[in-house]
Amino acid sequence: MAYGTSEFEVRKRRTNDARLALQLAMMLWAHEHQPVSVSEVADHFGLDVDDAYSELYPLQGIEVAVNEEFHNLGVVVDDDGEIFFDINPLFGRPRKLDRSEALGLLAVANAALGLPGTNVEALKTGVSKLERALGVGSSVAIDIPDPEFLKVVEQATRDRECIQIEYYARWADEVSVRTVEPYETVNVSGDWYLRAHCRLRDDHRTFRVDRIEALELAGETHTRSDPGNEAFTGEEEAPVVTIEMPNSSRWMIEPLEASVMEDEEKLVVEIPVSSTIFLERLMLRLGPDARVVGKGPFEDLASTAATRLLSRYEKP
Repeated sequence: MAYGTSEFEVRKRRTNDARLALQLAMMLWAHEHQPVSVSEVADHFGLDVDDAYSELYPLQGIEVAVNEEFHNLGVVVDDDGEIFFDINPLFGRPRKLDRSEALGLLAVANAALGLPGTNVEALKTGVSKLERALGVGSSVAIDIPDPEFLKVVEQATRDRECIQIEYYARWADEVSVRTVEPYETVNVSGDWYLRAHCRLRDDHRTFRVDRIEALELAGETHTRSDPGNEAFTGEEEAPVVTIEMPNSSRWMIEPLEASVMEDEEKLVVEIPVSSTIFLERLMLRLGPDARVVGKGPFEDLASTAATRLLSRYEKP
């Protein structure tokens, strides 16, 4: 696709900070006004349609890593230029931010509010709430309370007592019940973590204490040895999908965070996925010559999605 010189120069001069602010503003405006198209977003922000598309399209595949967890933004841009949102872990629940995360979000949000065309009431409200909570512009001290179950977790760690927890995994947006054998309770950058052996996974895991939604002492102690130097293992990481696809389709995955290996005329791509609907759209766009490699929950995803899509057109 050819671009005029002026459009290219504007895009070239946009800094990473400016891109982030623009993408946030466009995403929030599209969310407030859905159903909406890329051309409508472009008109609202005074952009060329191709420019708007080039900023929105990569957002589909972004996996945001937060404390060893992965979250998909949930933005979907279909082949017709329509934008919609998959309900997903990152937007599905009220967020618990530490102070550094909140200050970073506040900086980006304020930058987005300064962009031409941005008049998003939800963003303005969020900025005001963040400023009040952080005490920005005032001398009021902010008291950030400890997590609800911190003292019990610390005592159980000292006593080597097993605990049963209801734990919220952000990437999966689900609560699981598991019994853990505590090794260590540690504070890192203002957040409290529990390192423990998880009986559900039969492996060493790290848990954010503020994501424990319920806790009960199991009434038994453990004698398991602390692995020691494995300070931060991942929680429930986003599954990695391996896709085999034609080399000619490389351009479709270039904007995405993916590992690409060349195998003669084919590409083998590894990509973390926490949004099934995004993977469905990607496989449908790649076409019948692309396939998910190996056994697993995504093995028949493309054919299932295609069958479901065709059934809509077969209905009278």
